[in-house]
Amino acid sequence: MRITGTEAREKFKAQPEKVVLLDVRTPGEYRQLRVKGSQNIDFYNGFDRQVEKLDKGKIYIVFCASGGRSQAAVGLMRSKGFEAYNAGSVGDMIQAGFEYERG
Repeated sequence: MRITGTEAREKFKAQPEKVVLLDVRTPGEYRQLRVKGSQNIDFYNGFDRQVEKLDKGKIYIVFCASGGRSQAAVGLMRSKGFEAYNAGSVGDMIQAGFEYERG
């Protein structure tokens, strides 16, 4: 399910203790620019195994560099019973007002 960065921000603000910001870019991409407080799981490196360790009681806002990986990640997560939403790109998240860090 696709949501806008603004919708992601509203969900996060409504339930910050329940919402997980999940960045599915590579660790190198994540180190360069990341949403503050987000978690990183590389979609290309064992994502399906790592997802098994996540809490199904949480809500996941998933994003990447352009929205492609996050769309695939959300599809996989939803098939495993997670409540997950594709928020597009890290740029969409920053534009919506999420704080970010570099380097």
